[in-house]
Amino acid sequence: MPRTKSLATLINYYGEDRSFTPRINKIPTIYKILNKQIFNNKLKNPKIIVKRIHGALGYFEFSPYATKHCHKITLHNKFRNFREFAEILGHEMVHYYQKLILKQNTAKHNKEFYSFTKKFAKLGLKLKRVYR
Repeated sequence: MPRTKSLATLINYYGEDRSFTPRINKIPTIYKILNKQIFNNKLKNPKIIVKRIHGALGYFEFSPYATKHCHKITLHNKFRNFREFAEILGHEMVHYYQKLILKQNTAKHNKEFYSFTKKFAKLGLKLKRVYR
């Protein structure tokens, strides 16, 4: 992975035509880029897990009763390309923002969720409810 603070450089580096397998040690770099460019560094670092998921590419969980990791992002272990991975990570970060910053009881696909569409578009990403 190139040393960069630009999402566009990473998208060009990985390309659109090859699959992307996220590595847990590389995810914090991409998380920081998205956090800075979309969320103005307002998000904390949640626990992030990569594993095979049936029926989803990622999901956000929160537990008000957990003592250590009350916010968790789980990502699928294989994506079509790097852009799809960045879109899914960003999508789950929007849910995290809804819960952490906006203090919404449920982090759903509502008006506040879709208010990030323009910020995603500036980075060349799409914010959708369903991917694939």
